[in-house]
Amino acid sequence: MFKQVMKKIGVIFLALTLLILDLTLLGAFLLLTQDGKFSLVEQIGYGVWALGSLAIFIVIAYRFKLLSLKEINWRRLVILVIFFLGDLLGYFVGQLTHNAAMENQDALNKMFIHVPTYLQFAVVGFIIPIMEEIIFRGLLAKVLFGKYFKTGLVISSLLFMAGHSASTPQTIVIYGIMSAGLAITYYKTKRIEYSMGVHILNNSISVLLSLFV
Repeated sequence: MFKQVMKKIGVIFLALTLLILDLTLLGAFLLLTQDGKFSLVEQIGYGVWALGSLAIFIVIAYRFKLLSLKEINWRRLVILVIFFLGDLLGYFVGQLTHNAAMENQDALNKMFIHVPTYLQFAVVGFIIPIMEEIIFRGLLAKVLFGKYFKTGLVISSLLFMAGHSASTPQTIVIYGIMSAGLAITYYKTKRIEYSMGVHILNNSISVLLSLFV
């Protein structure tokens, strides 16, 4: 039992490390380029790294039976759309009030300001949401906590908020709503693909809006 728990913790640690490395490597690219832009070689290099990391996450997800597209009931996409609209509303509220809740998003916008748009969508809008859902809702809540799934969702949601620097009342409310929406989506549908879909839509729209706001 102890060995199994330690093995699961090791997998979670590996996943978190890969996610952090993805963001760190992207920031390093920006610091190393003299003109603040990605060259074609750098774009290809980072793209290969990001896709490789995503592939590892997918393998881990299938290893722990977190993914199975064949089991998706597409009628449940209504749930996905509802929670996505809630996340989107939170984003607009943050933009209109321009409060501390958007500090995390502003930091990401500055970090990606010289990154090609397609790479922003690929990494922030698609790859990172999948990684985060596998880590927080999948590995932490379902795999590590097992039969204590509800407790795992609560704890993983709190860790998700902490990972997004939710430390002020505004950030706690906005990221709390987002985290709760993702957790409820996973709990109600029993499939992580749905929470991934919500997360992907949320991040993709955020990237799109950041190009014009």
